[in-house]
Amino acid sequence: MTVLPIKMLPRAGVAFLVVVLTTYFAMFPEESIQNECAHFFSDYLNAIFQVTAHLLMFFTAWRKRSWQPVTLDLSVTALVTAVVQISKKNLIADIAIRPSSGYEGFPSGHASASFSLAFLLSLYYPRLWWVWYGEAVLITWSRIQTNAHTELQIVAGMIFGTAVAYAVANLFWREKSVRSENAYGYHYAKELLKLKRIEKNRE
Repeated sequence: MTVLPIKMLPRAGVAFLVVVLTTYFAMFPEESIQNECAHFFSDYLNAIFQVTAHLLMFFTAWRKRSWQPVTLDLSVTALVTAVVQISKKNLIADIAIRPSSGYEGFPSGHASASFSLAFLLSLYYPRLWWVWYGEAVLITWSRIQTNAHTELQIVAGMIFGTAVAYAVANLFWREKSVRSENAYGYHYAKELLKLKRIEKNRE
């Protein structure tokens, strides 16, 4: 039975580190052009990344002639969205307060969604992992720069999104492994029975 390689996680770790460093060394005044870029990343880049990622997963399913990429994508997205929304609607605590006022900030939905999608895309297109996580980093950084979330809310979103994607993908990989083993066992038994029949006919 195969398990999803743990080596997939360091890529997410690199992205985590970049976000943490930019939080402390790359924050800019509200009147700066960098802040305007942050608003663009938060709104438009996030939307483009979400749509492109889902379309790419559908394309992957079509190319592989398998529904697994789509099912995996929809499962992760549904679970991440459901838990984030439930948390935002029901969690009333200091960690849920947004810098711009109001609750519903824990965890960051943008960070959760972008990092979960970056993880999934890295499974099927590992050579472009830096592109997927690069976009996730820009989106996540923009949420801090625009005062939409605190650092804790962002970190929680990154960890949660990655953890869900890894856990669900592991379930899919294990199920695929079991099916392969069962299929192999069935064909092996079929061939063995065929050989026994041939030997019996020779006798």
